[in-house]
Amino acid sequence: MRIAKYPFAVLSAALFTVMLITPISSISNLMWLSSVDMPVGLFSSIEVILFDFQRLGIGLYAVVVIGFTIAFTIAGLISRFTSLGGKYLYAVAAAVAIGTAIFLMVELLFQTELLSGNRTIIGKILHYLAGFFGGYFYYYLIAVDRKYTFVVRFLGILYAYLLLGLSLQWIFTPVLAASDFGFIFNELSDDAQNALLRDFTSFFVATFLFALLGAITLNPIWFLSAGIVYFGAGIFNLMAIYVHGTDFNQIFIFEFILGAWPSALAITIFLKERNN
Repeated sequence: MRIAKYPFAVLSAALFTVMLITPISSISNLMWLSSVDMPVGLFSSIEVILFDFQRLGIGLYAVVVIGFTIAFTIAGLISRFTSLGGKYLYAVAAAVAIGTAIFLMVELLFQTELLSGNRTIIGKILHYLAGFFGGYFYYYLIAVDRKYTFVVRFLGILYAYLLLGLSLQWIFTPVLAASDFGFIFNELSDDAQNALLRDFTSFFVATFLFALLGAITLNPIWFLSAGIVYFGAGIFNLMAIYVHGTDFNQIFIFEFILGAWPSALAITIFLKERNN
């Protein structure tokens, strides 16, 4: 774990930073919409913030991971060969990485501000502070040796993050979510729409919560519960295809992946606890 903790610390610090940055842009965008007399309600505000965290967060996460990898590598070399070092060195390096990444995003993408919060001085400062705290968090993660639970928690949170996107689609944009599964939502009867919404929403929200609880408590039963649900979906998908003659689809591949991921985390915890 001594070596593995560094890449996972980068991934964790980047995710933490993205969690801080995306609400800044979302709230800035909502404030702008309100200033031009666009209707901004509580429900629509929550929708914008959550969807930005999911959709904007994925691309931004990749950018931040690259920036942090470079910044923390340089900071580590400086710390090793000079008298400079400590948590503030990594914090400043992360803030510089965020500033550089935002600048390059604008310059390389047709002078377009992808992050609404970057359009104001206050927004820029908040973005830099988010990077600063991300670097501080990175130092906290590498300052001491980490157990296997560090990796398990990260992979569990990342898994929950992916399921969050599916949950949000069924909560806020069910017509689009249904179309991804081959349903024309508006052509269904009221009872069928109701059944589709309640079942699919419960399905994804429940497994999202299972993964989150597993990452928080490290109780393997939560991870195993999510795995069983998706393994079941994959098995019954194949039964529907080959036994009942439904159209062939490749969704079962992703269902087995979503089942194997948390199951592997659960097995890891079981084996480690057994050895201890």
